[in-house]
Amino acid sequence: MTSLRNPVRALGALSLALLLPIVVVFSTAGVASAAPTAAFRVSTTNPTVRQPVTFTFEGTCDVPPCTIDWRSFADSGGSSLGTFMGRGEVLTYAFPAADGYRVTAKITNSTSTHGSASATQSLVVTGTVQDNDRRVGYDDWSGSTDVGATNGGFRSATSTDSFATHRFSGTQATYVARTGPDMGIAEVSVGVTRESLDLYSPTRGTASLTVDGLTDGPHQIRVRPTGTKADASTGTRVTLDEFVVGTTHVDDRSVAVAYKTWSGLADAGASGGSVHNSATPGAGTQVAFWGPSVTWVSTTGPGHGRARVRIDGAVVGTIDLYSVTKATQVEHTFAGLTAGRHIIRVTVVGTHNLRSTGNRVGSDAFIVR
Repeated sequence: MTSLRNPVRALGALSLALLLPIVVVFSTAGVASAAPTAAFRVSTTNPTVRQPVTFTFEGTCDVPPCTIDWRSFADSGGSSLGTFMGRGEVLTYAFPAADGYRVTAKITNSTSTHGSASATQSLVVTGTVQDNDRRVGYDDWSGSTDVGATNGGFRSATSTDSFATHRFSGTQATYVARTGPDMGIAEVSVGVTRESLDLYSPTRGTASLTVDGLTDGPHQIRVRPTGTKADASTGTRVTLDEFVVGTTHVDDRSVAVAYKTWSGLADAGASGGSVHNSATPGAGTQVAFWGPSVTWVSTTGPGHGRARVRIDGAVVGTIDLYSVTKATQVEHTFAGLTAGRHIIRVTVVGTHNLRSTGNRVGSDAFIVR
């Protein structure tokens, strides 16, 4: 049996041990430091001047509260610090001038080291909307952006008297469309051949229909909304992504595609190299814009007639497009508007002055200033 020779010393040593702090060492090997992350989405990457654009932050904050600052950098130059756009998780901003921009969202946490992360996206802000831009509508046909579609978008219509056509030569042609939960049934015809394509699907996708067995010669393929739909669909909209003839893909924006009575024409003298024309009374083309001024760019010529211009439904002018010789990029400006959103619509009157030989209206572009 072991005896405790110095109980006082032993007790003192035990007391000292109990009073000493306990130091625990944690290994940090393999453990990453937390940090915020940055990502965001944008409502449109191709707005017009003064069009409100919404930026939604989708990153994460590691140590709240975090601050999110937004800055833009113009391609044409400016301060190396960029332009401060605002602060917050959701930001709506309107660019004052046409240019290319890089928008950066920076998130900073509340720690003493101010950990941060940044994300950047590019936008192109336009002041001129060309006649073949999807933002320009022709009668009932309007454009939409869609990353799943050919060249990033498509056109669509619901009216049964609206149609899209393309003239081609060959033994077959394929109609390509976007599908979705609100789509209807399209009628596709070449000559006397008529077929239907149901564009309904629970999610967005692509469908196509090929008309073949044709004689090897000139034909016209036509797509028209039927006004009917599958029971599960919530709408009767019909879309056009592209036509395919052989190895040639004809995009919905091509001047080779006509929308109802509006046909496209390549013209080296026109803004953007093309113009859309119609001579049918009541045929209309329109675009939405933001700001106090818009300019409609037209063509004039010996066979041109009159065009009526409305802004937000009110008539602002009736323009005689007759001229002795052809002229392109003729501007008609309408100013003094409010700073908000407007719609300009140009329609074919269907009349002309005594010197003209026709009622043609040529729409080249819209300029937002």
